[in-house]
Amino acid sequence: MSSSSDQPEVPTGPAQLNGWKEIAAYLGRSVRTVQRWEKDFGLPVRRLGLSRPESVFALPREIDAWLLTSQGVSARSGAGAPERAGGLVEAPRPVENPAGRGPGPIFGRTSLGRMGAAALFTAGVMAALWVLWEYRQPSRDAGQPAAPFTAAAPAEWQVDLDTLVVSDANGNVLWKHSFPREMQPDTYKDSTWMPLSGLGGIADVDGDGRREVWFVAKPAGGPADTALYLFEHDGRVRWTHKPTVTVRFGDEAFGPSWIVQKAFVTPDPAGGKARAIWAVLYDSALFPSSIRRLDPETGSPLSDYWTNGSIVTAALDESTSPPRLLVGACYNETRAGSLSILDALNPNGSAPAATGKYRCTSCPPGEPMAFLVFPKPARFGKPDASGPVETLTPQADGTLGVRVRYAWSDRDTFAVGVIKLDSSLTPISADTADDYLNVYNVLAARGDAPAGAPATVDPDREFFPILRWDSASRRFVPVFPKR
Repeated sequence: MSSSSDQPEVPTGPAQLNGWKEIAAYLGRSVRTVQRWEKDFGLPVRRLGLSRPESVFALPREIDAWLLTSQGVSARSGAGAPERAGGLVEAPRPVENPAGRGPGPIFGRTSLGRMGAAALFTAGVMAALWVLWEYRQPSRDAGQPAAPFTAAAPAEWQVDLDTLVVSDANGNVLWKHSFPREMQPDTYKDSTWMPLSGLGGIADVDGDGRREVWFVAKPAGGPADTALYLFEHDGRVRWTHKPTVTVRFGDEAFGPSWIVQKAFVTPDPAGGKARAIWAVLYDSALFPSSIRRLDPETGSPLSDYWTNGSIVTAALDESTSPPRLLVGACYNETRAGSLSILDALNPNGSAPAATGKYRCTSCPPGEPMAFLVFPKPARFGKPDASGPVETLTPQADGTLGVRVRYAWSDRDTFAVGVIKLDSSLTPISADTADDYLNVYNVLAARGDAPAGAPATVDPDREFFPILRWDSASRRFVPVFPKR
């Protein structure tokens, strides 16, 4: 049995909220408020530590589960912070009757009286907190039923053979959906290659106060049978997205069947209360892929962006106007990682390419606002596989953290470079992460990497120049860090 729970996982792209601004927007509160919630109520916020000040991010699924806890309810109601561990909490004391003026205490000073007073006090506090909590919920459309977060809301999903099982925050099964065939057994085992956060999630996608469940079904029968499902909060299927389209890269046609690889849910780029659903699909022949936004009501495509390598991650950057959709992928033309910067309000078109074989000739018109390629360092020049941009972390100040996977010695051991770009996408700094040199040593010993590379890493020599597409000259130009 494979499952998705509220345990920590590797964050990937639009499945995460990047920065205090995005976390605050998701919760409908100010940045200062959500920062206080983290400090006083344990709001689940994580830190990357790739920049100063530290980069923060959060997983919507963890936040949704936290909202159901007593700490989450207290935070949203405006209650005071809970006592720290080791602190003392005094029981409420009955009001004294001063100098015989007026009537005495209602229950007197007996043990039973104190219990009654405490019960009334507790009931009053709970009622007041409930009224405050309801008052502070986002406004609903006229005639729309109220649907506050409750323990019976979807909070967790898991796959059991051919069945999707959805439970509440207490582990109680809410509903099940059975598919015609079993799911691929290894697909739903959370891993670095395919985190569960890209295969399913729970979010209020249409802003009506109820949380829907989206799920990428990958049956054991074959990759072309994959599909993206959106389920209502009660388990009814709202729609199924199974793309059938033909596109051409160079002289070669791909489709009409496509593998639905993963999906992302982000805030609405236009600022609406609904969420945006993005599906990633690819063809295993040359690995052309697309990221398309889907209508949350019907599942129909609203936009389509294509590139000549597998899309690995995406993130919505709301620090700019218009907001940008950042897409990290492999770039098959040069066996490297690529970064596409798209207008999130109109993310259509295709990635540029210098040679016709890798250029889409039937895609919607348009190019990215900017397109960068991160060539492999010389020490990893021999492996033929493309290394993707695997994580994107936009910051409120306009800078962007990019993790590029250059090579790997096994399924779980990677050589990763971390590059920081300024608001104009000019490199600021670079460093290594994970087992960078260990991967090289293993590959060199196997004969899969050139021997004799330096035993230490000079980032300026190792990672630069990166390449940026110049639309005017229709070619790539080298970009170096500012010094």
